[in-house]
Amino acid sequence: MCGIAGAYGPADIRRMTSMLTHRGPDDEGFFASGPVQFGARRLAIIDLTTGHQPLSTVDGSHWITYNGELFNYLEVRKDLESLGFQFKTSSDTEVVVTAYKAWGARCLDRFIGMFAFAIWDGREIFIARDRLGEKPLYYWSEGGRFLFASEIKALLVEVTPEAALDDRFPVLEAVLEPDTLFRGIHALEPGCHLVFDGQTAKVERYWSIPEGPIDGRSASDLCEELLFLLKDAVRLRLRSDVPVGLFLSGGLDSSLLAGLARPHKTFTCHLPYGPAYDELAYARLMADSIGTELHTVTIGPDDFRRDFPRVIWHLEQPIATTSSIAEFELARLAARHVKVAIGGQGADEAFGGYVRYALLAEEERIGAAPLFREYHPLARLLWGPRVFGPPADRYFQLIQRGLGSNAPLEEARRIFQRRGSLVDRMGAVDFRMTFPSLITMNDRAAAAFGVENRTPLLDHRLIEFAFRLPPELKLHAGQTKILLRRASRGLVPDAIIDRPEKKGLGVPVGRWLQNELKDWATELSRSLERRGVRLEAAQDRGEFDRTLFTKVSLELWFRTFIDNRGAGPVS
Repeated sequence: MCGIAGAYGPADIRRMTSMLTHRGPDDEGFFASGPVQFGARRLAIIDLTTGHQPLSTVDGSHWITYNGELFNYLEVRKDLESLGFQFKTSSDTEVVVTAYKAWGARCLDRFIGMFAFAIWDGREIFIARDRLGEKPLYYWSEGGRFLFASEIKALLVEVTPEAALDDRFPVLEAVLEPDTLFRGIHALEPGCHLVFDGQTAKVERYWSIPEGPIDGRSASDLCEELLFLLKDAVRLRLRSDVPVGLFLSGGLDSSLLAGLARPHKTFTCHLPYGPAYDELAYARLMADSIGTELHTVTIGPDDFRRDFPRVIWHLEQPIATTSSIAEFELARLAARHVKVAIGGQGADEAFGGYVRYALLAEEERIGAAPLFREYHPLARLLWGPRVFGPPADRYFQLIQRGLGSNAPLEEARRIFQRRGSLVDRMGAVDFRMTFPSLITMNDRAAAAFGVENRTPLLDHRLIEFAFRLPPELKLHAGQTKILLRRASRGLVPDAIIDRPEKKGLGVPVGRWLQNELKDWATELSRSLERRGVRLEAAQDRGEFDRTLFTKVSLELWFRTFIDNRGAGPVS
């Protein structure tokens, strides 16, 4: 985990880089050559003594500023050494820049990791982002001038912030990359690289989620390969010169990782609001089964009121999930014990874990049944006018938050045209539309407290494997994550594998905003309305409604970044 910044053309690189100090509290470095400047803030994880950045190849021809980890750097380094390349450090950073010198953009195909980096070869700037977007990277370009950084607040040192809020945002209560809420500032999308030649910025995609073909091997063979991939993904992510812990929710995904990694310390959130929110009993069960130290943090409304403005400053955007405050408090807790923490993001999207997947799959099954095939009009009288409609539209109805532009729906329809099963198409929509907010939240929470968050379930080999599975090994008879549950036997207690009621990390923010924090929420909502911004829920979502939470988040965003230029949190 580091913070990187750079410029082609005039820029105060030191001020830009200083805005990223939280991402890299251990070291600072700069590089300048002609029109190019690089800055880096380092969180030292591998090669603690010689990994200073920015860093060059041995011959000084290529310079890099780098955020992330190349988990298979030892293997890539061995390949490079066999070609005659030499190294002056033991860092993965030097492996990345040397690999680019050797293979150009094709080096990305060899990498297993999470990364965002920029390389200057004396002619052009090459920037790249990992396949699933675990590490962030933003850029701005105008009139032959080019700026990039790990976080937008570093760009605002040079770019006057202007809101780019339009009628697409309320639909998902999020912005779809490459757009951001800031006019002229773009995210480099996951699986993409960019070349700036001094005049223009050209973006190309180097990786996408596969569209099959379905792997026809037996379930036993597929389970064996899944276990191999899981073990290898965890093995690589345990490479570290500092202590490694794990975020343990009590659900299947983090418990499986705990069973494989067997960390000395784990961290969980205790929410004393009943079983709908509290996972502590299951987290303790898993912790006891592997003999790990379990550390807990408890969150209440006063914590949310005090800390949420700073959360928004770190996130740089409203996030359409109330669990952000819990993620930040968990990272704060972990930072007292470790510098690296393993997390379980990605399994729901890849292996069919969301209940909404099962809901739509069941509708499709019923709609295709011979008994009901000729009775869809009658079913619509009972279940609603849109039942058995186009699958893309029906799935979008499940993830849609508010009223606004039709553009996000059209994007979902485009993704649903891909080959593959219904559950794969739903997962692909989520990786495009809902997952980016979740992985941003994970990155920013860890970065806020100088912790590196590693997510083995986002190893691209696992994702490619998952999107070639037969659909019945993801969803079957109302059960989710069929193959992942099977692979977990013997590593995770059966009580966790078989529990049917697991939900995501939920925090009762809606309850707080309507009760203990009502006056604060009302003031922020009215302030947002005075800006001419009104949000309206698309439908009654009951306990899943986030409209008030989004209003609070969006007004805090306006105050922090538009009124105050991102200089610091504003309540």
